[in-house]
Amino acid sequence: IWYLTGFFHFPTERLVAAFIPAEGEPTLFIPKLEEDQVAENWIQQVEQYFEYPGVTPPLEYVTSFLERQGLSRAAIAYEGSTAVAVLRQLQQLLPDCRWEDIGDLVGRMRLVKDPDELSLIRKAAEYSDFMVEEGVRIVQEMGQPSELELLREVVSRTTDKMLRELDSIVYMGGIADGLICSGERSAFPHGLPSTRRVKPGENLILSFGCSVGGYNAESERVFFLGEPSAKQREVYEALRQAQEDGTQALLAGSPCSEPNKLCLGRIRAAGYGEYIKHRQGHGIGLSNHEPPWIEDGDNTILQEGMVVSSEPGIYIPGQGGFRISDTVLITAAGPERLTSFPRTLEDVIISV
Repeated sequence: IWYLTGFFHFPTERLVAAFIPAEGEPTLFIPKLEEDQVAENWIQQVEQYFEYPGVTPPLEYVTSFLERQGLSRAAIAYEGSTAVAVLRQLQQLLPDCRWEDIGDLVGRMRLVKDPDELSLIRKAAEYSDFMVEEGVRIVQEMGQPSELELLREVVSRTTDKMLRELDSIVYMGGIADGLICSGERSAFPHGLPSTRRVKPGENLILSFGCSVGGYNAESERVFFLGEPSAKQREVYEALRQAQEDGTQALLAGSPCSEPNKLCLGRIRAAGYGEYIKHRQGHGIGLSNHEPPWIEDGDNTILQEGMVVSSEPGIYIPGQGGFRISDTVLITAAGPERLTSFPRTLEDVIISV
């Protein structure tokens, strides 16, 4: 809906749908309480229904519209993410139509970003780097904040900055957020922030992302609180080299599986293969995780204009996790990092 119509809204149980005809203007179906949200929308034809579940079910508004358009016996395609219950109701209401699954058609359209989309992602990448920078600064200011205290302060400072600097905000569950894990908990790739306080000698993963105009970016680094041990240095250098080589392999014309194979192969060659828990990366756009997938099972060909993450990780139980993530644009000249927080060992040591 966002991508095809430009209509951003807060999803609830109320139906929002779009009908895109083979010829002619598209139609947006919305509940009446959203009517003021489409004032500046480019969609000219908007159909409203009063309430959910309502005396007349919302899908009947949709199908009655299609009948009025003479489409009661048409071939109608539905996007692959359509809920099974919704599809069954549509088939019951329009039994003479031929319903065809077009799979992830919209997702494939979204793979390559246009210049306007890229400008938003670039800006989101700037704010994501800012979050990492502020995370370091806050640890230095507060000493040993809890993971939740650190996250709250980073998000607050970043949101304030975005509100000062951006003309338009698309707020979909937040415009800045992240995950913070320290010590042994940093070995959980998606560990949720807790009341645990960061401590000297430990790993600290700062994983942040921002959304500008509905488009996302992410920047993530593992930090060391104080002088890292020989083991921490060894593992970090193995990861840094794998991330560097994997990022440089993100070349237009290559299948997504190739850079992943190279990147994770570097980690295995360094002796840390048993501590791999995920792929090298994923696509980024309107969703923070979307196709293509930088992993062995995706042979999608990388194209100029795609935006992906490069975020290999090493996760050692009892010791901690190591992860570096950048948002990367595929260009004709090679991969371009949109996030630029430094990656050398000296740059990820926080003096405590």
